[in-house]
Amino acid sequence: MIILDGMPGAGKTTLLHQLQTALPHHLLVLPEAQPPENGSSDAETARFLLDEARDRVDTAEHLSRSRPDLLVASDRCHIGVLAYRYALAAAGRAPYSDFEQALALCHDLDLTGPHPGLTTLVLLTDPGTSISRRSAHAHDERHALWFDLDFLTAYRHFLDDLPVWLPVSTFTKLDVTDTSGWPTLLDALPPDLVRRLPPQEALMGVRSSEAI
Repeated sequence: MIILDGMPGAGKTTLLHQLQTALPHHLLVLPEAQPPENGSSDAETARFLLDEARDRVDTAEHLSRSRPDLLVASDRCHIGVLAYRYALAAAGRAPYSDFEQALALCHDLDLTGPHPGLTTLVLLTDPGTSISRRSAHAHDERHALWFDLDFLTAYRHFLDDLPVWLPVSTFTKLDVTDTSGWPTLLDALPPDLVRRLPPQEALMGVRSSEAI
């Protein structure tokens, strides 16, 4: 299983789309989990998203046994849940205890330990680049938080300090601010997956508003 997480606008969704386009019969992409719409508390929302992250790991482990030819990819994971709550606290928008509770739940669900066959890539970019790449959505009030510079700066600080919170053996950080993304990403992908991919030039032909 491969997981892409990291800064908004870093291009994770685009890269997963490119991979799915390149490997339509060998790749199952799990889209970003959405929080419940029933006005749940932050603690309930965090548990929902982290339970979903745990379910994805279990699903991937099951499929690796029953469908060894299939690669499962996930858009975001527990790292995004933690980064969001850390940034809220750092920006003074929520108590720090919300982050601590989410981190404790990650440990309880065994999301912080290494899992065989799991590759987690954390894509990094600076807050200014994050905002500019998503500028088409800047006027949507529903997403105002994701264009707040203080929030995004704290979000990036959490990702920079990720080894403080999680074992370094469980993730790989890739700074894609000034690159197309693919040369660096290919170095981190499982070799058997890379061998199935068409030439880089073909992959780079797939674009979106969040492209790296």
